[in-house]
Amino acid sequence: MESAALPAPLTSLVGRDAEVRAAGRLLAASGHPLLSLVGTAGSGKTRLAVAVAAAATPPVWFVDLTTMRTGGHTDADDPAGDAAGFVLDAFGAARRPDLDAVDTIAAILGDEPAILLLDNCEHVTGPVAALAGRLLAASPALRLLVTSRQPLGLPDETVVTVAPLDDDTALRLFETRMFERTGRPLPSAHRAGAAAICRALDGLPLAVELAAARAALLSVPEVHRLLTDRFRVLADAKATGPEHHRTLRAALDWSFELLSPDKQALLRQLAVFQGGWSAAAAAVLPAHRPGLLDALAERCLIDRQPVAGDQRGRMLQTVAAYASARLAEVPAEARAARDAHAAFFLDLAEQAAAGIRGPGQRDLLRILTLEQDNLRAAMVWLSGRPGSGAAEDLRLATALAPFQHFTGVYRQGRDWLSDALGRRPGAPVPVRAAACSAAATLALLDCDYPAAAALAGAALALDVDDVRVRGRLLTLLGSVERERADYPRSRGYLDEALTLYRGDGDAWGEGRAAQLAGATAWLSGDFASAAALLDASLAAFQDLADDESIASTLTHLGAVAHFGGDQPRARRHLVEALDRFTELSFPEGIGWAQDLLGRVDLADDAVPSAAERLRASLSIHRRVGDRWRSASVLEAFAEARRRLDDPAHAAALLGAADVIRREIGAPTPACELPTRRQTERALRSTLAALAYDHAYRFGTRTPLDDLLDLSGSADHLTLARPTA
Repeated sequence: MESAALPAPLTSLVGRDAEVRAAGRLLAASGHPLLSLVGTAGSGKTRLAVAVAAAATPPVWFVDLTTMRTGGHTDADDPAGDAAGFVLDAFGAARRPDLDAVDTIAAILGDEPAILLLDNCEHVTGPVAALAGRLLAASPALRLLVTSRQPLGLPDETVVTVAPLDDDTALRLFETRMFERTGRPLPSAHRAGAAAICRALDGLPLAVELAAARAALLSVPEVHRLLTDRFRVLADAKATGPEHHRTLRAALDWSFELLSPDKQALLRQLAVFQGGWSAAAAAVLPAHRPGLLDALAERCLIDRQPVAGDQRGRMLQTVAAYASARLAEVPAEARAARDAHAAFFLDLAEQAAAGIRGPGQRDLLRILTLEQDNLRAAMVWLSGRPGSGAAEDLRLATALAPFQHFTGVYRQGRDWLSDALGRRPGAPVPVRAAACSAAATLALLDCDYPAAAALAGAALALDVDDVRVRGRLLTLLGSVERERADYPRSRGYLDEALTLYRGDGDAWGEGRAAQLAGATAWLSGDFASAAALLDASLAAFQDLADDESIASTLTHLGAVAHFGGDQPRARRHLVEALDRFTELSFPEGIGWAQDLLGRVDLADDAVPSAAERLRASLSIHRRVGDRWRSASVLEAFAEARRRLDDPAHAAALLGAADVIRREIGAPTPACELPTRRQTERALRSTLAALAYDHAYRFGTRTPLDDLLDLSGSADHLTLARPTA
């Protein structure tokens, strides 16, 4: 009897050459009698297996088990009977009266080397595993090649995971299928859109091929737009083969229907996560039970990778979209799952806010960074809850404010807090006070001083009986006045906060108030007072192991040393601060340290290094939205450009700095004012009055990106030419 023929591929196999060779070597080697190609729906297992078998030397027998159903045999003690009978039917072979079905197959295959390819086994893994075990025992020369969405679980099984295609290969597949359909190459203008389609489809070959087929009829931009409903769009009614090889929805339905109800429920509910999940987070879902995640991972529906000692799970975007659609079919279950998800991440955020100023700072920042998408999803869900008194979204926005400070996303935090405060006027007074304080902090960082002062004042008016809340609000008001250069008023607020914290025994609050009072002192030019306050602050934060606060205090001490004329001491403090900020990935701190190190470089006449540091600092401050420091850096950068013989550009930078200062209502700090005036005098002595005025005005009306791009250009001096 001739072997059952392999199906003839209708298209070329793209991007799997290495996998074909690797699987072929395993199949040919001793010690690998059973090779299982396992992967998620649409990953191309069948196509790969056929290519591997076609390249092999021994004869190949092919059986597609898609239509096999269990329960056809009569001997309950023979679990291999169902599969064996189906295989014999596929061979077109009659049963032999002297042999059972398995032995009949073994007799047909004979004693010579052969390969039996059993395709699509995931729905009948039990009978197939039993058949495989008996066949391998009866036919030592036999090699079994299996495709499935889960392993068979036999001792001799070698499992090869068929992963989605990488971005470049997926795009090549898309282009190839488009060309085969249209006879034309993909237009270069559409390559970026095609690449985005491939990424959105996780590089799953089935999905990419279906998308290419659609794009041949519609267009790449149109298919990209329609991917919001990917399961309707990605279907090919003209394709041959089983339905679960022809539509994306059917491919996933096939996997879903093979799951037990408890596994189906968990898969649906995992769709509430964005960007993956930790084991602890998944455990709060109503459908979670021990072992279910393992079962879903075994079936290639979820993936889990170790991250910092925890198993972090994720779903491909396509699987997640499918699970989400399934979850939407069960509204009560969806609400329960999203409630559990939001409660978990609210608790996580509040615990992080409480501990983010201690020795666990780095770990908490790492966790919050990892969970940003989930925190955002929780905020969206909580924001939609009815009732003016519901406070969960307000609590979450408040708890995330310190993290948003660390990561420099002030505007997002302000928007969340503003919206939540507007939605929840009936929230408890302590919750509203904490939210106003957090909003005031972010407004200060965003250089919106009127809003910061108003929010802090509103929180104080709530008369919350909490010394720490009051102290925090006083330090906020002190910081607002410091940046407005009203140093006496700033010290008044900060000294009051220092007294409150000291009386309450709050070591962190006392260290923070001393740090901010020290900053006010050095900015005003009182370096002796600043040094004393900052030394006390540093000691407090070292005891508390608060890395960020230690680094910030070192930055201020570096500023005191710099403006006091001790550049070596300044550099030591600032380099240590920069190292700490860099380890924390704290953009505001990195920008501050680079700003002051640039000034130290200027004092040491290392002008090129200064210019490089100041440009880096300016980029960071602009990215996070700190216009107060941006203006100061522009003034220092102007001095660097002046010393690099670029006077017209330097004058323009001063003009740009003054625009920012007028916009935010903050003059040049007192300690920086002498250098600013010296730079301006030197420029006026170099440039004619008309040339200086023209360059300055150019800086006031030119977008800063354009102005900075002029730095070092060959024709920058044309800035100074007066117009007619």
